[in-house]
Amino acid sequence: MVSEKKKYLRFSALAVFILLALFCAGSCREIQPEIPEGYKAVEMPGWPALQVYDDDPLHPANRWYQRSFAPRDELGRILDLPRQEGPSRLQDPSDLDRAEIRALLAAIEAGPPVSPEGRLRCRRDLLAQAEYWSKEAPPLADLHRRTAGALAPRKKSP
Repeated sequence: MVSEKKKYLRFSALAVFILLALFCAGSCREIQPEIPEGYKAVEMPGWPALQVYDDDPLHPANRWYQRSFAPRDELGRILDLPRQEGPSRLQDPSDLDRAEIRALLAAIEAGPPVSPEGRLRCRRDLLAQAEYWSKEAPPLADLHRRTAGALAPRKKSP
């Protein structure tokens, strides 16, 4: 008789728990965000990336250019590229810089710039960076060369 009572209590507790879970799940709904008047997005220096190789500022090739050549502040944050000066190469890259460069190179290989001019410009800069990295980071230089090879124009068969 005691075990029969325990079974009934357990079953009742389980039923109450399931009903409560269903009620809570059913009452979930999306709450639309409220944007206060006069709200402006936070402006970050260096963003969006310059449109060097593609019209999309967030294209991996444009972001690779920014990561490889944009000036940094003392904390390592990317700044706007000065218009009067040419870009300078990244000095003493952090592990984060190297990881992002590797990821961006893989993304460039998967989705290269659309225009032929952008592809050729990107290929030229990738090969130049490969030479730059050849002594300090040979694996990174090889990755730049491989990505540049993927951007090479296709030869027409006769």
